[in-house]
Amino acid sequence: MYLMLGDEADAEQSRGQKFFVYGAIFIPQESIKPLSDGVEAIRTAAKFEPTDSLKFADKKRPPKISKETFREVKAKVMDLAAQHRVVFCAYAILHAIAANRGHKDLVSFGANTLLGKFNEFLGTDQDTFGLVLFDRIPIDHPYAYLREKFQIGMTFLDGRPTSRLERIMSLATSTDGASHLASIADILVGSWRYCVNEPEMDVAGKAIFPKLMDLMWKRTRDGQLYVLDFGFVLRPQDVQVEKYKKDYNDLRARLQGYLDAASAAKQKGS
Repeated sequence: MYLMLGDEADAEQSRGQKFFVYGAIFIPQESIKPLSDGVEAIRTAAKFEPTDSLKFADKKRPPKISKETFREVKAKVMDLAAQHRVVFCAYAILHAIAANRGHKDLVSFGANTLLGKFNEFLGTDQDTFGLVLFDRIPIDHPYAYLREKFQIGMTFLDGRPTSRLERIMSLATSTDGASHLASIADILVGSWRYCVNEPEMDVAGKAIFPKLMDLMWKRTRDGQLYVLDFGFVLRPQDVQVEKYKKDYNDLRARLQGYLDAASAAKQKGS
């Protein structure tokens, strides 16, 4: 059994962000307790109060926690996720492409993609079942959305028949402060958002993105390991407009640059 926690970021373009991002973590059931205990230990060592939020965004940093300590805490949470076999699935779509669909479709299409990927992961890699917890889904009537996903499954605009999410046994929502696992999801999704939508912060991106890539779901085909369209999902798959295609190509190139820089630094240090 696996537990999925999903979260979104930059649904609004309040700071000119180019991409809307969504992300999810897939947690094997045997890792749930050690992950929760691990986050509790990290919080205690950093002197977080029980009611303090632990999220990625610095604006959510508790006032008495220094910026340096906050960065260290987030890095420790990412290392903890890797230690306990957390799998990350990251999604992004260009706001300019999604603009004509409306806010509800923007959010629900992202959530749909992650649910489809989780169902695929459970069936192709694990032969098991899962439960889903979303952070607050920022649309009207989020419970109607969850009912539809459980009762009907995936629906498609191109006329394809609906597809049940047969590997997902339950869907629900949670909230900040209700689980240490939600902190892990928020930190990983926030890190993904940072790498995607903060191109000027390349020093931090070079430090963060290789860790995210290590966690992303990958599959082997013909002896090669693939991450694109498994743990690294860009939509739409086929971008026709040249100016939009450039945005996607620039993003891929920048993220690849982060990986190349980390690889070069590792080789230099070995």
